[in-house]
Amino acid sequence: MSDVDLETKLRIYMLIVNRYKDSISEKENRSISEIRQRISPYSDFIKNLRTMLVSETYKYPDHFPAALQKALDYMRTIKNFEFKLTFWLAFEEVDQLKAGELMDKALLCASLLRSLDAENVKVLVTKSDVPYVIFDWKNERHLINLATTSLLRGSDVDSLFEKDSLSYAFSDLLFEQYGEE
Repeated sequence: MSDVDLETKLRIYMLIVNRYKDSISEKENRSISEIRQRISPYSDFIKNLRTMLVSETYKYPDHFPAALQKALDYMRTIKNFEFKLTFWLAFEEVDQLKAGELMDKALLCASLLRSLDAENVKVLVTKSDVPYVIFDWKNERHLINLATTSLLRGSDVDSLFEKDSLSYAFSDLLFEQYGEE
């Protein structure tokens, strides 16, 4: 058994990670196609999460607002953190740790909304690499800010991007690029 305390172990692990962060980031690098594939309403984890949040009699037009609230409550249990390197967490790991980067949370949230039959679900990414999840409900755009897990709708969505404009949007079904690259 080791006599090293937890704080010392953490400092050692940080030294290891910092020493090899370039190698880790290189191995964790994903193409947009690979990232898009992570949005899936059909994965076993997302199916199980959906089952936890809604009843078997779930019908999109009737039950979506309550299901959305439960999804937001679930997303609020996941703390935000930033890595200093590229590292992707699986949905199961985000759930177990109750923590994830904003992009991991965006992919999880988009997958969950797709499983709840939300319309036109996309991950939006701004020029400063901040991800959001957008969807339509009753002919109105709704946006989830993953940093605060707040829900915006209508004109509030557009005003959000006045200072930090959109760079691209994607889902498992599409990819859209905005502006100049």
